Amino acid sequence: MAKRIEWIDIAKGIAILAVVVGHTLGPYNGQFFGSLIFAFHMPIFFMLSGYLYHPRPPIQECRRGAVNLLLPYLATAVLVLVVSAVARWLPHNPVLLAYFPSWQTGLLAAVYGAGSPVFNPWHWQVQPIGAVWFLLSMFIAIQLFIAIQLFNGWMALTARYAQRSRQDLARGVIVIALAISGGVLGQIAYLPWAFNAALLAQVFLYAGYLVRQTNLLQRMPAPWYLLLTFMWLLSAFQGYFALTVPVSPNLLISVMGGVAGSLCVIRFSEWLSQHATRSVVRGLKRYGQLSLVVLCFHLIDLDVIGLAGWVNSFVLPHGGALIATVATIGYRIAFVTLAMWAIPHLPVLRACFLPRQYSFKRLRRGKKQYVQLSKPRDDKVN
Repeated sequence: MAKRIEWIDIAKGIAILAVVVGHTLGPYNGQFFGSLIFAFHMPIFFMLSGYLYHPRPPIQECRRGAVNLLLPYLATAVLVLVVSAVARWLPHNPVLLAYFPSWQTGLLAAVYGAGSPVFNPWHWQVQPIGAVWFLLSMFIAIQLFIAIQLFNGWMALTARYAQRSRQDLARGVIVIALAISGGVLGQIAYLPWAFNAALLAQVFLYAGYLVRQTNLLQRMPAPWYLLLTFMWLLSAFQGYFALTVPVSPNLLISVMGGVAGSLCVIRFSEWLSQHATRSVVRGLKRYGQLSLVVLCFHLIDLDVIGLAGWVNSFVLPHGGALIATVATIGYRIAFVTLAMWAIPHLPVLRACFLPRQYSFKRLRRGKKQYVQLSKPRDDKVN
């Protein structure tokens, strides 16, 4: 396994904690702080994927995406469906929520993979499954990005005097065209698997790719980050950026703010990796390394666990809206932290949610070894 880059894990840790906080703002949802979070917390994951992109055969990349993204999505959907069914059978329990009113509704939601209410000219009624839309959209986005790279490579082979600058220009034109189509579709219909978002996310993937190709992080002077911070703040001030649709008051400003905010968080993560105390670095790294577990179990908590509402209603009369919101955020972080601790110790679940470290092949191999070790020896006594 390749050595992990410390600041990337830190950046992922900051971003996934921002996801949890952004979904738990309660009465402060839609205000400036929430817009500041939503301006970068999903774009940065696409940018980091573009930064880490390495050319692989398309079939191999598709298989990797299926294992690393689709398998955790499927496992999360199954858990939400099962817990919803249990909650329907126990209608008066205070802990479990029947997020889906029926198996049919839940299955349709899982297949469609929407992150927010579905709209389309055909008036299909599909309940959104929630935050794990990102896994499906990332899978589609990566396949599209690979297709762009392959097309560009084919053009380079067929062009007699192909230059790298021309290749980059052609790639940029394709990325912009796909992003525009994603924005236009976001005004017409919410397509399955957040396909609209996958189109727009080509900008973030390509931006991350260029950052690495041009060594921008090392070359960019510090004063430029003041401009990037201004663009990030401008994006937050102009309104909420829902990448899952995608929609915002001004998509161009939101995309620019997404790139700018992501670069600011990346630079801050680099600084933390060099100057912060090791306990802070280790903590953020752990959240980043297990960001997939955090996302999936945060969705489970949002959809089918009712404890957040209980915490909020208990604290609200005593501490007011702000303290209740902070307490609820603390609970949600504690919930995903518990999942982070537990999942690596649960063989089947860890193979679903941490497939890079724990595959089903290793699980089967471990069972075979256990059976062989546990067989009684039948050595003859002479």
